[in-house]
Amino acid sequence: MKRINNAPSARWLGACAVALLLSLGGCSGDDGDDGEDGLAGAPGTDGISCWDLNENGVADANEDTNNDGVVDVLDCQQPPSIGDAESLHAAFFADRPYEGTESCLACHGEVGDDLLTTGHFKWEGVATNLEGVEGEIHGKNDIINNFCVAVASNEARCTQCHIGYDYADGNYDFGDRTKVDCFACHDQTGTYVKAPTLAGRPPASVDLQAVAQSVGANGGVPTRQSCLFCHANAGGGDNVKHGDLSSDLIATTREFDVHMGTDGADLSCVDCHGVERDASGAMMSHGIGGMPYHSVDEGDMKQCTDCHGDSANIHAGSSVQTTVTTHSRLACQVCHIPAIARALPTKTEWFWEDAGQDIDPIPVDPVTGKATYDKKKGTFAWATNVRPELRFFDGKWNKTLINVNDQYTSVPVDLGSPATDYTNPDAKIYPFKKLVGSQPADANNNTILVPHLFGTAGGPNPYWGTYDWNLALADGALAAGQEYTGEYEFVDTVSLWSVNHEIAPKEMALGMGGDCSDCHSGEQIDWAALGWSADPAFGGTRPSP
Repeated sequence: MKRINNAPSARWLGACAVALLLSLGGCSGDDGDDGEDGLAGAPGTDGISCWDLNENGVADANEDTNNDGVVDVLDCQQPPSIGDAESLHAAFFADRPYEGTESCLACHGEVGDDLLTTGHFKWEGVATNLEGVEGEIHGKNDIINNFCVAVASNEARCTQCHIGYDYADGNYDFGDRTKVDCFACHDQTGTYVKAPTLAGRPPASVDLQAVAQSVGANGGVPTRQSCLFCHANAGGGDNVKHGDLSSDLIATTREFDVHMGTDGADLSCVDCHGVERDASGAMMSHGIGGMPYHSVDEGDMKQCTDCHGDSANIHAGSSVQTTVTTHSRLACQVCHIPAIARALPTKTEWFWEDAGQDIDPIPVDPVTGKATYDKKKGTFAWATNVRPELRFFDGKWNKTLINVNDQYTSVPVDLGSPATDYTNPDAKIYPFKKLVGSQPADANNNTILVPHLFGTAGGPNPYWGTYDWNLALADGALAAGQEYTGEYEFVDTVSLWSVNHEIAPKEMALGMGGDCSDCHSGEQIDWAALGWSADPAFGGTRPSP
């Protein structure tokens, strides 16, 4: 009988031994190359929007919780601990970096879209109040003045005061909402500024994270300081242009302005220059009220009577009752702004033809302490306690516009003035600041020219770099589309600017106590500009309308 051996065979044992050795310590080779990426997976499901109460992905009517007609992030219910705007913005930017306007647009995108449509951002709009061009689009972009003259070719310097970023040349995209500068209006730290030469960008020294955290404070309402950073510094310096808007108004007293004085009404600019709101108080647009030349239908501009009532009623029984009732064509501002530049001086003369000289020492006005010469800009005159000029005004303006009416027929050239006179029954007498000066014009075609003053984006020969008027005017004309014959001269110019601020206390108003001599004596009033041959209290006459 054959014996069956149950022991493993030598061959099997050898195979097992080899396998064991390989599993325990066999040599490993280099990894092979990675394979190609697989196909992308299907997109994931959208998340739930914060306003989507029933999580159906549809903007239902009942989800418009703030009743503004739009279902968006403004309808979201925040946790109680950060439900107010101040806490919400502070917490939001404490957890994440501020990365430019996009950080604001993540929640306020529709506000950004709305702002792009405003005259405040576009620097132009339907020119309802510009005589002769009422249905056309005009504004700061093409108006010529006798301060820094014009924007064209000088954008990178002028746009320090644009409520956007990077408006550095004529190719700016006004439809890009990422260029909106939210902080220009909504900073609450008092530290946000724009650098003079960065086309609207702030200097690196500004702590943008701190500014971003602050914007919800004070309800996000623009402060006087934010508004005055641009509007007080218009024309190249503090109170230079308007005369009634200076940095003093940031924290002034009622002696200098009863509305903005911290010991007076302490009003913010937007208390009068408001946005449009519905009956519930919800904001309908970011357009600001009070645009003087274009976009005049934007926002909500308060008038004196909106707060104070009819002038005859509020002056009844006072020492000026007779004056008010017999002078029905006087605007409130005439008597209640007896002078401008009462705290800080303003420029009243500016002669560009003197620029380019090396003068040492620089002359200084002995009264104001202000320099009266600048190589870049020419010769100036400064003044304080300036008595405004009076003119009849109905809201319409004469303005000089590039390539529209920039050729003059008489000197001094009128660059800005009310477009009416006493024969218009709807016009009243209003106060204005007057600036006289000289600036370059084409010697052969009588065109008020746009000089290229700053930077090289507007051409290779800025006047403030070359001090060559011919080259600078050639640059400016090319950028503005003007005809320049190659020969220039300097012509006298004049402009008037409306005055509505620096409302004095009532005891300082003209005519107080029935004193007619505040106006009807001496040389305070230019009676000819009001149509009179002389002071009507002393025999002056004028033709009937």
